[in-house]
Amino acid sequence: MLQKVISLNEIYEVIEEEKKSGKKIVQCHGVFDLLHPGHIRHFQEAKKQGNLLIVSITPDKYVNKGPGRPIFNEQLRLECLASLDLVDYVVLNDSSDAVSCISKVRPDVYVKGKEYAKHEKDVTGKISDETREVEKFNGKVYYTNDIVFSSSTLINKFFDPLPIGLQQVIKKIKEKYSCDEIIQKIEDFSKLKVLVIGDAIIDEYQYVEPLGQSGKGLHMVAKNIDCEVFLGGSLIVANHLAEFSDNVTILTAIGNNCSRRDFINSTLNSSIKKNFFLSNKDTTLTKKRYVLKDGNSISKLFETYSSNENILDDSESEKVTDFLNKRSDEYDLIVVCDFGNGFINPNLTEVISNQLTFLALNTQSNSGNRGFNVVTHYKKADYISLNEPEARLAAQDRKSDIKVIAENLKQKLGSNSISITRGVEGVLCLDKEGTSSTIPALNSSSIDRVGAGDSFLAISALSLAKTKDLTLSAFLGSIAAALDIQIVGNREPVKKTALLKFLIRLMK
Repeated sequence: MLQKVISLNEIYEVIEEEKKSGKKIVQCHGVFDLLHPGHIRHFQEAKKQGNLLIVSITPDKYVNKGPGRPIFNEQLRLECLASLDLVDYVVLNDSSDAVSCISKVRPDVYVKGKEYAKHEKDVTGKISDETREVEKFNGKVYYTNDIVFSSSTLINKFFDPLPIGLQQVIKKIKEKYSCDEIIQKIEDFSKLKVLVIGDAIIDEYQYVEPLGQSGKGLHMVAKNIDCEVFLGGSLIVANHLAEFSDNVTILTAIGNNCSRRDFINSTLNSSIKKNFFLSNKDTTLTKKRYVLKDGNSISKLFETYSSNENILDDSESEKVTDFLNKRSDEYDLIVVCDFGNGFINPNLTEVISNQLTFLALNTQSNSGNRGFNVVTHYKKADYISLNEPEARLAAQDRKSDIKVIAENLKQKLGSNSISITRGVEGVLCLDKEGTSSTIPALNSSSIDRVGAGDSFLAISALSLAKTKDLTLSAFLGSIAAALDIQIVGNREPVKKTALLKFLIRLMK
């Protein structure tokens, strides 16, 4: 059985030998996480198109269906497929699509299910690329037309059932929208013009290996292993948004002599329109975390801030407010990421509060601002997104029911909608009618929780500005956050394709 499992490097030579004997090569490709009758009939139909059936599978790291998937790892999936008499060879691909594998196999017939026949329905957009690759080698694509089972539906129902609370939320959403309608709404986010305002931050992870206590003191000692740098603050929020909107502008300040300017410019999505005000400060705020890495998980040991002072002088601040007063009506959505690190001052807070454009607001409390940065510094916002400690701090209330706090904050800022993120307890939403709902956490395990609130803010605000539906928006924001906590730091933004695939998995 295991002789059927060959590497991607070996497949070309194996297929060339088979072709010399006149055999017609057929290829199927997929995740095949849970083999079911639909797969078997798919393979039976595929085998009829030629003499030799090659099945290639997506590696674990590219299975973009959200946390917990695949259910079975790549080795088990390879072995399971190899046990089928129908299948002649099984190969593990090296990328998220089948293009590189097709180039090695060069099939005479590439077989996909009938759901891929309409290329525009493929949320990944990969079927068109795969078709071109097949045709490049004079092959053809064949679509089977048999009974279709969904692996995701079977897994959701029998193997990894969704929590009751989440099932209820999804049922409520399904009563209003089909999955295709939600996907279309997400595609329509591209038309929104978005302005991001807030602190520019550089996140630096210094990976270390503990060496133990110093021989000359009580302090601990660690060995520097590696260093990684990410965009943070308003910069990563803009990158999240640019994955979904074609028109994103960022308004922020960076240090006049910032050593990371080239990094910022090269890492920020190239489609984002940059309005960088050069601060009289020499550098851009850098948050450096000393991190212990243990396999896929990380533990933060210590953190330093490069600075924590007001960034803009009076003349620079005036330029920022002038930009807002003259140009804010060009946008459909303004997203304020107020980290309390010096970019947004009282004058700018006043100007932001007076904007007529749909305003989504997040203020963060952290060690740098010591709790002085609260949402109640603003006079109004259409949408507020906070975590529970930030909401309680703003309300100066440690013990009341969080719904009461949310309602009070919503009324104080004249807001239509508020979301309070609560970690493993999910998200509390309160809409303009005062109706509350809870979106359960979509993933309880994480690699790194840094940035989860930023991704939730970006996607939920974008959705709310377009759909005016808070439950749907918080649901999409929760999907983004669940994907984000599987990423180390802000190594990359939440991708639209990953969000769509996770959405489809949940809605099946």
